[in-house]
Amino acid sequence: MRRAYLRTLFALSLAVGAGFGLVHAARACEIPAPVQTIDPPGFYDDAAGYARDVKPMRNFIAQLNASADKGDWTCVLSQLRTWADADALMGKISGYQGHYERSWAGTDFAMVLLRMPSDIRKRNQAQLDAIAPWLERIAIATRNAEAINHLHNNLVYWAGLNLIAIGTATDNSDLINSGLLRIREGIRDIGPDGALAREVKRGDRALHYHTFALIPLVFAAELVQRRHIDLYRENGHAIGRLANLVINAVVDPASFEKITPIKQALFPWTLQDELCWMEPYYAHVRDPRLPALIAPRRPFSEWRLGGNVTAAWGAELPGH
Repeated sequence: MRRAYLRTLFALSLAVGAGFGLVHAARACEIPAPVQTIDPPGFYDDAAGYARDVKPMRNFIAQLNASADKGDWTCVLSQLRTWADADALMGKISGYQGHYERSWAGTDFAMVLLRMPSDIRKRNQAQLDAIAPWLERIAIATRNAEAINHLHNNLVYWAGLNLIAIGTATDNSDLINSGLLRIREGIRDIGPDGALAREVKRGDRALHYHTFALIPLVFAAELVQRRHIDLYRENGHAIGRLANLVINAVVDPASFEKITPIKQALFPWTLQDELCWMEPYYAHVRDPRLPALIAPRRPFSEWRLGGNVTAAWGAELPGH
């Protein structure tokens, strides 16, 4: 079964850890205080102020994702219920960056819940029902955020994933449909050469933003497959063209010169954890180039996607 190998390894690692006293059922569940408003300065406007203001929210996300990675679902539910009861992150946002941060956070919360085993979900339905309205408020705020909607770039695609992930976690088809509109905008934006015209305009960050834009498109495509929607086929298999563009650039950075002659400046994470889309993509298409790129980077961990992407989405790699 898909991903069974990695899930088995994950279960074995927990068992071994327990044998050495590393995992304790009674371990304290850390729940950082709810953040009422996320309204930092822009990432490129004030780097120090941005890092300071997002830290409390990111700390919560780190704790939440760590709980999911350990399979501590009781703690996951306690963490999310505490923030849901406080209506966290729903305070007024005066700038623009906060809308992006809330969108990413809501995506993460939903992706954590989607990692939860079905039997545990069934036993804790009352908790999930109490958390769902808050997640839906985050999704609706993201859907209505003009600070995102007017951009028509990767942030719109990320908003689409927010809506699809939360809609999937809460079984809200209206949210999923709103998300599909945004994801399909991204798929239509992919040109014959795999490039995204708006992201090419980012100059020396063009490759970074092509990689960043691909993440929500792939994960959205994965999530809606359960509704018998094949986004991979749309616009002439456009997601595959964008993926191929990025894969080629990872293998041979000079190949991106066909898209722009500008020398690319990458963030440290661009060709590391932001290649996390390769996990579900490889499981879907089995591109033979990918195992050699995936293996040395494992485990992929992305704070916007529920933590350990490899454990949640990865497939066994041949020869590894």
